[in-house]
Amino acid sequence: MPNLSGDLAYAVRQFRHSPVCTLTAVLTLALGIGGTTAIFSLMHDVMLRSLPVSDPGSLYRNGSGNDCCVEGGPQDNWGLCSYPLFERLVSSAPEFEQVAAFQAVPWSFSVLRPKIDQIPRPLRGEFVTGNYFSVFGIRPFMGRVFSPSDYVPAVAPVTVLSYRAWQMHWCADANAIGSIVNINGQPFTVVGVATPGFFGDTLRSDPPDFWLPLHQEPLIEGHESLLRQAVSAWLRAIGRLKPGVSTAGMSARLTTVLRQWVEHDSGYPPAWMGEIRKLLPKQNLQVIAAGNGVEEMREHYGRPARRNRQEVCHDASLSHRA
Repeated sequence: MPNLSGDLAYAVRQFRHSPVCTLTAVLTLALGIGGTTAIFSLMHDVMLRSLPVSDPGSLYRNGSGNDCCVEGGPQDNWGLCSYPLFERLVSSAPEFEQVAAFQAVPWSFSVLRPKIDQIPRPLRGEFVTGNYFSVFGIRPFMGRVFSPSDYVPAVAPVTVLSYRAWQMHWCADANAIGSIVNINGQPFTVVGVATPGFFGDTLRSDPPDFWLPLHQEPLIEGHESLLRQAVSAWLRAIGRLKPGVSTAGMSARLTTVLRQWVEHDSGYPPAWMGEIRKLLPKQNLQVIAAGNGVEEMREHYGRPARRNRQEVCHDASLSHRA
């Protein structure tokens, strides 16, 4: 260090006396650093940031908006949908082998294992359609994942644990399969543990601890259930394309379906439809690649505040006017 200033001065003099050599060294370093950065960025986007699922390149999302939780009005760039809208979009997109719907962000639930836990613990859960795991190509580590029979409202409620939750909260107990767990006071049977490394549809540091069949949402939420509400948009949708099929033209077609649904079937109060119709040209739905998961604008793990349909529509209308 005492000779650092002298060494630097000597280096500068040498660089000045050999400009060609200096330029070659600088360019070599620049190309090396730039190339390394570009390769790492590609690896990060394609491999490190890809969901740990089967063939992520064939996964596409209906909607590119990244708002979370629950939306009650026009979104312009749509990313959330109600379950009735999800069903309409699926029927209008034959390019997909399957399409799964899932909660936009996990909610916090009170979870108690009878005869084991003294008090309930707060864990994150996510409502998903019965084909959720099959769309992502996820096999169980133990037990089974959801099947079509679990998608019937009258069947006994079941849940699938994440591998991390099974290790951390169930202490990797093999007897967890078949056990009963009370979720918000309702009994659910643990039928499986997801494969290690699978944390769901979104790359996040704190993924869901368990998954619940979407049709069991009314059992948990009661009269506040969102499942059949046309206005409340709280689900995302990701589908797997059929082999050899392109997404060309899908965004325009589904945007048309969306606008028709907003105008005729969304359930907005009649008093607000005049304003809603003015906003229709702004409403768009883009089909985008989903192999990297969903990036959310904000995280929210509590239960969203509930408001009635008129309040939600009124606020949405005022915000668009502004």
